[in-house]
Amino acid sequence: MSQFEVIRDLGETLKELLKESFKGAGFTTVNVSTDRPKKDNIKTLPMVSTYMYHLGFAQNYKERNESLVSTHDKQGHIVEFFRDAPIYMNAYFAISVWGNSPSEENLLLGLCIKTFLENTILTGTDLKGESFYPDDKVNIYPNLQSDHNDLMSFWRSMNEEMRPVLFYYIKFRVESDRRSSEVRRVLGKEIAVHR
Repeated sequence: MSQFEVIRDLGETLKELLKESFKGAGFTTVNVSTDRPKKDNIKTLPMVSTYMYHLGFAQNYKERNESLVSTHDKQGHIVEFFRDAPIYMNAYFAISVWGNSPSEENLLLGLCIKTFLENTILTGTDLKGESFYPDDKVNIYPNLQSDHNDLMSFWRSMNEEMRPVLFYYIKFRVESDRRSSEVRRVLGKEIAVHR
């Protein structure tokens, strides 16, 4: 497992989630992309863009100390070691729709909202890629802090005309592969007295 690939896999996870949702609702010609939402990148219509525009550290970031990890080996024995604490991050996504008409765009935006509403926590086979652990849960949140100024700034940075955008973010963690040698606990002591 290459856990550093999690950032790429988050984009692919959102992309596949929306693709499956569109197909399930009968929209089989909708393309979903992780590319920048620019007219030059739109090859066919309708197109939904799930572009990650910002990556930031979680607000509750604290000093990170090594933590004790307990797991099992193949024989079922408990194995313990120290590993660097994970770092928690937020990936911010801009969801935009490019359609054949404003009506089609609005319809697809509504389906995006419904999809994320019904899939706020992704687990198991919903998570695409090899970077996720079997027990991972990925939360999708609407970015409630975004407003009209963020919308204007986003499209200005893309050098594109302003259009509707949904702003979401995903909380995730990056784990370190570095670990200490195995820790052996003291389970008991024997004291011998020699005379």
